[in-house]
Amino acid sequence: MKGRFILLGSLVVVAAAAVTAYFAWPAKSEGVHWPEGQALPTFEEPASTLDLMYTTDNFYYQAEDASFAHKTGKADGDGWLAAAGSDAPNVPMLDITDQTNIPAGENKAIVNMQVDSFANENGVVAKLEVLDQEAGMTLASLDVSNWDFKLPNASQSFELPFTVPEGGHSLEFRVQWTGKSTLKLFDVGISWALRKEENLVFTSLKGVVNKTQPRLYAFTDNVNGSTGTSWLASLGLAYKEEKDNWKLLDKYRSEVKGIVVYDDSQPDTVNLATTIAGLKDGIVAPPALVEKLTGDPYNLPILEDLRGDFTSKLEVYEFMLSNYWPKVTHRVIIGLDPSLKSYLRDYAMNLTAAVVWLNPKEPKESELLDKFLTDMPYGSGLYMGWWPDEGEGVKKTSDFGLATVASDYSSNLSVFSGTSREITVPELPKKPPLENKIYVSFILSDGDNLQYMEHSFKKFWDTPDRGEVPLGWTVSPLMVDTMPGILNFLYKTATPNDALISGPSGMGYTYPNFWKDGEGLDNFVTRTNDYMSRAGLRVLTIWNYVKGEITPEAANRFAEHAPSLLGFTSQFGTGKIEVYKNELPGQELNVSYGSTEGDLTNGIEAAIKKWDGKSPAFVAIQANPWQVSYQNFVNARDHYLSNTDVVFVRPDTYFQLVRESKGLPIEPNSSTK
Repeated sequence: MKGRFILLGSLVVVAAAAVTAYFAWPAKSEGVHWPEGQALPTFEEPASTLDLMYTTDNFYYQAEDASFAHKTGKADGDGWLAAAGSDAPNVPMLDITDQTNIPAGENKAIVNMQVDSFANENGVVAKLEVLDQEAGMTLASLDVSNWDFKLPNASQSFELPFTVPEGGHSLEFRVQWTGKSTLKLFDVGISWALRKEENLVFTSLKGVVNKTQPRLYAFTDNVNGSTGTSWLASLGLAYKEEKDNWKLLDKYRSEVKGIVVYDDSQPDTVNLATTIAGLKDGIVAPPALVEKLTGDPYNLPILEDLRGDFTSKLEVYEFMLSNYWPKVTHRVIIGLDPSLKSYLRDYAMNLTAAVVWLNPKEPKESELLDKFLTDMPYGSGLYMGWWPDEGEGVKKTSDFGLATVASDYSSNLSVFSGTSREITVPELPKKPPLENKIYVSFILSDGDNLQYMEHSFKKFWDTPDRGEVPLGWTVSPLMVDTMPGILNFLYKTATPNDALISGPSGMGYTYPNFWKDGEGLDNFVTRTNDYMSRAGLRVLTIWNYVKGEITPEAANRFAEHAPSLLGFTSQFGTGKIEVYKNELPGQELNVSYGSTEGDLTNGIEAAIKKWDGKSPAFVAIQANPWQVSYQNFVNARDHYLSNTDVVFVRPDTYFQLVRESKGLPIEPNSSTK
């Protein structure tokens, strides 16, 4: 169904200076639907078959791709495996032929593979070759020996520099296996000088094309195994792979109005060019590709040429503030490092948003940034992307009544934002009887980060033994707008031990202690409650710096304006529980951001030592997903299997038990326990 959106009922409280800019931006721009009360827009339903393009720093050939020749071995999940003693030796385990999309000039092949064990004697495991099929010559060759690998069962990269002659010769990439050791081949990556700049061209092409209807999907990392399309498969979205991105410019050329050229000598003109391209339906062009883009067959006109116009970073953003900030939305601003070429820029263009990179730690940059932020709606505006410094950046937006949405490596928000907004939330499981036990709740952090949800989270969620231990998975309430299909998929595939809860601090990452306007914070909390209710989230994590307690004044506002919450956690690390306005329990986490399995068990051990056994005790432990694995949670739980006094529960159940222990109804606004 096209044109789907939900109009939220929460009030919008904005600073007077922001009113005109906030409401001046149209509620609909082509295929982007952005009702007044909605935090982020809804896009049209994605095309029945998406065009999949690669915007990785390297161009990858996946080893298990069935279209390539394999003379030995077999597919093995995310690679191709040749087993010593059983598979035929001295033949290609991968042979990629007739490749014409590699540009002329200096290039590099990067082959990623691993051996299962080290041999007692060194010897050649594989021969890597790059061949010019038309000239009948070898462009590069490398013998890889067993002892060239630093560790067994760990992926390692081997590089082959090679030069492609002019004229577009067909190339062949071959991995010859000797049979000496079991070898797993993951992929062959190709890099060339203009690869990142080309990726910027096609990322901005996606910004033009997907504004009308999402039709382009970008594979921007090599994490998800064979295709990098794991979410598409989960959502039932079909795609057609296109290995030559320039063919996509051929296909969608009629939708592009022209190019905006940035200045290599002033990197921040990349952000200015992105902002202008979003307004003018252009694509962002590096100087090195201007001749190609303006010549046959594309013949794209130059919409604006920024070369030589600026002598400093501040000049770039002062020009943006004066000339383009009045023309773009003020509901969202994008913070993006100019060196990031393949991420989020398309979404910024879809929203017609300004893209900046200003550091609050630098006085002049901070002063200029203030001029942008003061024009944004207090209590509802969002800063998407990221910061040069996390603490200073989030503090800055908090000072202006805004929230940060970590998303600088997001790749496909336009596609995900067009998926169905029908979210079916399962009922909470019945809580166990409250006893004199030590109740433990584990929480996995960082789900407020939209790029994490798009990329690394999926591998965590796909862990085969998920459901072994009760766990709170933090997600963003903004998934209602940006990833509704994924949110619904999580509920459909969740086990009874999986609880989705809100990451910091509701409608974005903010430090409530630093908000200067109480009415604006009330609005933020009201919107948070609204979106959390739509997303089925009953528990909130609130951050005030990475390890910061929440003030009673701020906590009371959550108690008053977020009536659906069962409870919230904060970051101070004491385990202390308070009840605010006799309605809402909040707990300072016992472990605020654990990084090892020991952090999980140490938090429990500390509670056991303090417990007198005469009343319930509550231990809330949060860990980060970058250093702690799902198995660490399982192992920590298993450590206490023989101790019947330690009970593991999901966070929503946990706060129901906390509420009961404090004499509160287990359901807010309910008279029965």
